[in-house]
Amino acid sequence: MRVPREERKIVYIVSAFLASLIAGSSLVVSFVLGVPTRPRWDDLMIVAFMVGLAPCAFVNMVDRRWRAAIDRYMPYLVKEISEGTRSGLSFTRSIEAAGQRRYGPLTKEIQRVVSQISWGVNLEEAMKSFADRVDTPQTKRTTHLLIETSRSGGNIQEILDSIYEHVNTMDMVERERKSMMKPFLWISYMAFGIFVMVGVLIFKFFFSQMAEAWAKAPAGLWAQPIDLQAVTRSFFHMSIIEGFTGGLVAGKMSEGSMGSGLKHSLLLMIIAFL
Repeated sequence: MRVPREERKIVYIVSAFLASLIAGSSLVVSFVLGVPTRPRWDDLMIVAFMVGLAPCAFVNMVDRRWRAAIDRYMPYLVKEISEGTRSGLSFTRSIEAAGQRRYGPLTKEIQRVVSQISWGVNLEEAMKSFADRVDTPQTKRTTHLLIETSRSGGNIQEILDSIYEHVNTMDMVERERKSMMKPFLWISYMAFGIFVMVGVLIFKFFFSQMAEAWAKAPAGLWAQPIDLQAVTRSFFHMSIIEGFTGGLVAGKMSEGSMGSGLKHSLLLMIIAFL
């Protein structure tokens, strides 16, 4: 499902407002009114951040899946246009014929281009509008090549075949790249798990035993005992930060965009919070 840029901005603004409302309320209640809260104010701040992050991650994920599906079907569209012109159809008629095929979300976009042409919109303008809506490098590149091909006229089958080979090769390269980078996604999750595990072991076998030694020591021997609660809170906050940054890195390495890592950040933060 396509999420227009304007709607995404609205989601971001509403999410930021809700997060600010929850965070601001917790700060006012805890520090201005002096009322102790359960959960603690810092827990509420983290909850507010996750509440604001969740809609943004969902919208970004849905929109990116839609764009990826468009890119995936672009080689088939070029091939269909090439077959249409080879059978004797004009370039425009070939696009109309391609709009009758099932290319996932690309079908509706092609039908929209056909509708614009039937309303009197120039072919180039309709194709440029399509490229601007999808807004991915591969779609823009392919659309530009198709527009230049339509301008050339004459026998364009060889040109379209070359475009198909180029687009298909680029799609295969992109799929191979994603396949090769996929293990780095799990490495990010493993790094987060190791961080949490090491932190738990350090707390259990070092800080806890140090606290027991402090408690058994004679008065005045140690300057100040260890505050286990403060250590626990510090480790909890570090786990949240590690989850957020680790998710962004996972998205950048596996899908080439930090925005794609928002869903991973949210999942890791929820794991750390629980």
